Amino acid sequence: MRYLGPYDVLAVAARVLRCSSADAVLRTDLNAVERVLDSVRLTGGLAESAGVLLAGLVRARPFDGANRVVAVAVVLQFVTLNRAELQLEPVADVDELLDRIAAGEASYREAGVFIRSRLEHRPVKPEDLQDDLRLELLLSEETLTLDVEQEWWRGVPMYEKFSDPARRVIVLAQEEARGLDHVYVGTEHLLLGVIVEGQSIAARVLAALGITAPAVRDLVVEIVGRGKGGAAGGSIPFTPRAKSTFEYAWSESRARAAEQVRPEHLLLGVLHDADGVGGQIITKLAEDIDQVRRKLEERMNWRERSEALVAGMLTEDAGPSWPTYGRRHHLIHELNAVLDENERLHEQVANLRDLLRRHNIDPDS
Repeated sequence: MRYLGPYDVLAVAARVLRCSSADAVLRTDLNAVERVLDSVRLTGGLAESAGVLLAGLVRARPFDGANRVVAVAVVLQFVTLNRAELQLEPVADVDELLDRIAAGEASYREAGVFIRSRLEHRPVKPEDLQDDLRLELLLSEETLTLDVEQEWWRGVPMYEKFSDPARRVIVLAQEEARGLDHVYVGTEHLLLGVIVEGQSIAARVLAALGITAPAVRDLVVEIVGRGKGGAAGGSIPFTPRAKSTFEYAWSESRARAAEQVRPEHLLLGVLHDADGVGGQIITKLAEDIDQVRRKLEERMNWRERSEALVAGMLTEDAGPSWPTYGRRHHLIHELNAVLDENERLHEQVANLRDLLRRHNIDPDS
């Protein structure tokens, strides 16, 4: 998903208020705008994000004059940026919603539901992605002086924060893009990379839900088509949505106290952007994207609890000597192997139970 920045909002405000950019700055509470924009980035899905944006701007009243009109115009700009259209007719219904939001009677969730009912997504075309890529490359040239931490996904620093399996996902995603003659790596290619990598928790959750690489490739071709000229050799640039996926994956890994980004964090990033091509594909194949997220988080939580428990046991009364240090890491490595085998066994048992049910046999009898 592509998000608005403060300058985007100011540009809309200047047009609506019919004033210069300098006057728009003076007539806008930028701190309030930035708080609302930060809240929008924490949500998933275009309708939900637009609901947070609309409710936040209406309640915060950051614009001096015509606050409601500016708020609606900003939401329209946000929706258009993400290749959708918002129907405002009949306007009376919109005005009633704004009244209820201003009075505190309607939440951002209700605003999101209202927007979803009037949202029309435009189909994503290959040339649209090419436009995104061209824009991203232009922006990259202008942001080379930004702080390294803000641009951690560019170049070598990215690989310092990725685990070996996650790095393999990135390499496989680029290979999948080349195989489809695409000159960009999007969320759909990252999804394919997770599946083809095959060994991670994320890959196993997708496999258990019947989400396979051939099925995903077919939907990629259906949604965005194949490329026209074939991808060039070397590294392929990431789309803005893919970079947003990296940002979300990194924030998830930190929230879970993980030292590195893993494939499951990348999949959480793809799931978070439900309107991206990768998210659309998961929704089509699994029907309920929230179910995929729940199953993934359940497996991640179980694995994290198991690792933390054993790691804690190994550190109790552990001396600082190198032999002790080496033995602890050897035991943790062995633990990971046991956990992997346990997960495979769990999947086999689950598949067997499903097979018995399909033949009208009670697996608990």
